This record gives sequence, structure tokens and C-alpha cells, in this order.
Amino acid sequence: MDLQLEGKTCLVTGASRGIGHGAAKVLAREGARVAVLAQRENLLNDLADEIAASGSERPVVIAASVIEEDAPERIREAAYDAMGGVDILVNSAGGSRLMPWDSPEERWTEGITINFTSLRRLTTALLPRMIENRWGRVINITGTSEPMGVNAANAAKAAVHAWSKGLAKDIGRYGITVNSLPPGRIHSEQIDERVHPDPEEQKRFAAANIPVGYFGEPEDMANLIAFLASPLARYITGEVIHVDGGMRRFAF
Repeated sequence: MDLQLEGKTCLVTGASRGIGHGAAKVLAREGARVAVLAQRENLLNDLADEIAASGSERPVVIAASVIEEDAPERIREAAYDAMGGVDILVNSAGGSRLMPWDSPEERWTEGITINFTSLRRLTTALLPRMIENRWGRVINITGTSEPMGVNAANAAKAAVHAWSKGLAKDIGRYGITVNSLPPGRIHSEQIDERVHPDPEEQKRFAAANIPVGYFGEPEDMANLIAFLASPLARYITGEVIHVDGGMRRFAF
């Protein structure tokens, strides 16, 4: 299937590893012009080299933090200067923030900022050009809203879901769609190095909790991201689509 992404411009945040990394590869393979953003420039350059070696256009590398006060404006200008605009925004930066219920305020502020506020601010910075062009895609990589314990990221991702649905209603008339994708257990730095570092424990967890029986790969998310980014997905907006092998039936 031709996803009609040839020449579309795309910014992927959190692209150094995991889901953002996989999304950048698939979008580039489909012909989009991609800018990859994260703090670890060496990993972004490795990704860009890998994509170029595969025969796709080498992505633009933007080494930056999304949480700094002037980040939205700096990131927007870097992407516009390199690609002329951003048609598709994939918000993949963020991470789990499991914490005691009585954690100090600064931990909550950091967790909410990285997982919601920075995403909202960057999206807001890029929307005027999408509205002007009367076309755009915003795809948020989120997470479960039904956590097993207190986690600032879960609270923030629930906020993303609610905000995204409202935003989809407000800007749909401009040809812009907004969707959220909560991943299940996808092989990534967070899952493989922090949450489930033992491969044997991964197998046990998958057998007990994931109907399909295994952890997913970043490409399992990336293939859906690429479809939602395409003109073919014009009638899908305001959705929360789980990519978790059926694990959500357990409400975590």
C-alpha cells in the first residue's frame, strides 16, 4: 500500500531509542522527510546514518531537550530551517515516573512536564503552520491511564488523552488529525533495561499477561504511526488506540 507520504515533512521526538527510533525508520522508508530529536546526539547520528545507508534520505538531526523553556521555539525554527515546515509531529519523548504517593513537588513537576506539558507546548508551536496549510498530523505516544501504582507519567498521559480529544475537535476542520497510541510492552530502553531487564522474566510476564504471548517491537508501533500520519487516515482522529498485544484487558 502506498501511504502517500512521499515529500511530507515529519518531526519525531524521543528518537534516540525505542518507539521514536522505530517510527523515524518507517516514516523515512515510506518517503517522508524526517527530523529526529533527542538529547543524545551520538545516537541520533547513528540512526541517521542507518537510515541513509538503507537508501532513504538522511534525517535532520536536532539535539535538544523538549523541557527547556524556549525549547518549542528553538525546535520549530530548527525543523523549519532544515525542512521548510513540519506536516507530521510524532510526540515520543517521555518516560515512566513511578514514585511514592508523597513524593516532593519537584518530582511531580518534572514527571508532568516531560510527559505532558512539553508535548503540549511543542504541538502548539507547530500547529499554526499546519492550520495555514490546512493539513497536519499529531501522533502522541502515551501510556496506560489505569496504573498499578502512583506514577506521574500515567497521570500525565491521561492528561494527554483528554487534551488530544479536545484538540482534535477544535482543529479537525483544518484537515489536522490528533491521535494517541498507548504502547504495551514494547522492546525499548525503558522496558528492557529498567522495567523488565531479565529476558526470562519477560517470557514469564508475556505468557501470563499478553494474549499474543510476546513483547512487541518498535516497528509494531511504527507501522501504525506511519498509517495514521498518512493522507489515507484522514477520517481517524481523537482516538486512543492501544498497541499492546491485548494486555489492556488486565487494566494496566
